[in-house]
Amino acid sequence: MSEKKPFLDSQTYITLGYLTVVLIGMMFDYKYYNHFDINIFEYADILDFLLAPVKNFELILFAAASLIAVLIFFQVDKLWQGRWPKSYKRFNFGMSTNALKKYRPYIIVLSALAYLNLASEFYGDRMFKRFEEAPKEIEIVFQSDERVLKGKLIGKNADYVIMQTDDQAVKAIPVSSDVQEIIIHR
Repeated sequence: MSEKKPFLDSQTYITLGYLTVVLIGMMFDYKYYNHFDINIFEYADILDFLLAPVKNFELILFAAASLIAVLIFFQVDKLWQGRWPKSYKRFNFGMSTNALKKYRPYIIVLSALAYLNLASEFYGDRMFKRFEEAPKEIEIVFQSDERVLKGKLIGKNADYVIMQTDDQAVKAIPVSSDVQEIIIHR
């Protein structure tokens, strides 16, 4: 009896890859905005996350580097298993190849989740440090009463500009609305 591997066409791989990058972007954004006690999912819509891979070059580099690292890891694993089977078996706690095939998907999923969590923590910390060291100063002028709001840009999406004012208040200002501002916290 032959083992058939599932065959997916290239379009499916591209779609799954893009959705993975979107998920990574969501995790990265969540960790960054969490430093300001902002739940970004309340202020962003799905289009903001779908366009994240196009807007954020670092995200694309991270995903590509991760994919290359995983491919190299699997090649090294295959080489190690073929050339040095005794040390390979010892490293895998004496598990047979059938047991490894059974548990490998679980190990891969748990490892990937842990890796993405650590990477998003690193990204969020790095972006927050970048914000603290060299914040982008912005001014928002309201058309209705020509009031000017000055502060540091935290982030923006299609619907909101999120900023920290001089009194340390974090505000989400709707881009196209009669609402003047939403104070997230002081």
